[in-house]
Amino acid sequence: MRTIWLFTALVLGMSFYLTVLLSRQADYTLKETAAHFIAAHNNQMEMNINAYLTNVEKAASLLFGDEEYYTYNPDDTSLDPFEKQEIAASMADRINDFGILDNYTDFSVVYSNGDSIGWISKTTRAMYADTVMHDDFTRILGDTDQQWVFGLNGNTDHLYYLKRYNSRAIIMVSFYSLELDNYFQIPEQLDGMKVALIDDENNILYSSDDDQIGKALSDDIRTRLGTKTDGIVLTRDMLVTSNTCENGWRIVCTMPTDNMTRQTQAESRRSLLYVLVIIALILWFGLRRAKEMNLSAVDIVETLQTRAEHDSMTGLYNKTEFEQEAARRLAAPSENSLYTFTIMDLDYFKEINDTYGHAMGDTVLISFAKLLREIFQEKEYMVGRLGGDEFGIFAQFDGIDAREASHRIAGKLDMLRKSLPEVKFPNENIRISFSSGTSYPAPGKTDFEQMHKLADDLLYRSKRSGKDRDSSEAGREED
Repeated sequence: MRTIWLFTALVLGMSFYLTVLLSRQADYTLKETAAHFIAAHNNQMEMNINAYLTNVEKAASLLFGDEEYYTYNPDDTSLDPFEKQEIAASMADRINDFGILDNYTDFSVVYSNGDSIGWISKTTRAMYADTVMHDDFTRILGDTDQQWVFGLNGNTDHLYYLKRYNSRAIIMVSFYSLELDNYFQIPEQLDGMKVALIDDENNILYSSDDDQIGKALSDDIRTRLGTKTDGIVLTRDMLVTSNTCENGWRIVCTMPTDNMTRQTQAESRRSLLYVLVIIALILWFGLRRAKEMNLSAVDIVETLQTRAEHDSMTGLYNKTEFEQEAARRLAAPSENSLYTFTIMDLDYFKEINDTYGHAMGDTVLISFAKLLREIFQEKEYMVGRLGGDEFGIFAQFDGIDAREASHRIAGKLDMLRKSLPEVKFPNENIRISFSSGTSYPAPGKTDFEQMHKLADDLLYRSKRSGKDRDSSEAGREED
């Protein structure tokens, strides 16, 4: 009997040890995998923010397209009042054309004599009731030609972009910081994660916690990050990530590690309870439970890997995976293959969000992605969400020429455009359309970055031409 009790105690001890050991291994594996999944998600947020800020800078840069505009001086005595009025009216029309693409609160050219062309919000005008706007902007710019500004005159609701137009004028563009909500969406799987956008002085420009906007990043988070500006810091109780945007701002995300291991901790406690209750079957049950926990950890790892490659909302390839796969195919092109890249953007999507709410906007994105999968389901096509309301189609055609490839892409886009009116939404007033641009590799070159840039330029050509259309490189050559 004593031998039986000793054997039972030994089995109990071994089972207890194996259960705790495998639980810790599962926790460690899960934390590491979750950290990489979160980092991939944050990289996509960084690319989304970079794209949005680049669009703002691009809109301002488009004002340099006409020499008459950027050399205009309202104090020029060689121009009669009628000529000045004509130039100012033409510039105002151009600014309005740029402004309808995005929800800007300010878009104006501010002159040293106090004149301005474009629109200036009541909020910005009130900030400069007793001061000269141009002088303050000149002070902020200093020796630089452009600058992103937060907390202008104490205003923490807006983000401002300033660009020197000429020696007497400065371009000012602003938007509500809450506009960035669309670019900082947190998946349900990352419940508990907090996101903040900070400047180089650690001021919080945007946060998933609205009360933190305008405050400084906490000393605790700054201490954990140390000198790290890009990467992951994983401690016993906290995961902290930092991603640097192209303009120097940083995206800082924090998440308690308990949120990652909650499921495995519950499994671990349940296993220990079983060990204590069923002593007679401890060896069999302990080994079986340990195996189940190990398989569960493997399933979780595989699930997180899939989520890291796909957009959590639409199920399409995310921007990182899409561009890496396209670049991989172009780096080793097949001898008889022809490649195309189409970038598309939903028209007036911002108005849908503003009018019907972000939940309805998400429904529109999901429905559009489903239609893309149905129409571009053949093996030749790879479909991805590139961020916000922007989607991409990469195609690899074998054994056909450029003209046939162009006809196939045009046919698919036409099928998509004709199918959109059949999509039903909870609100009958919602109608969606899209603009797109399609590019091909330059002769003798297979560089996805060049294809992307050309397709993006063609997309903007579609937008400026009236939207709800495709601008194709092949179509332009046929013209």
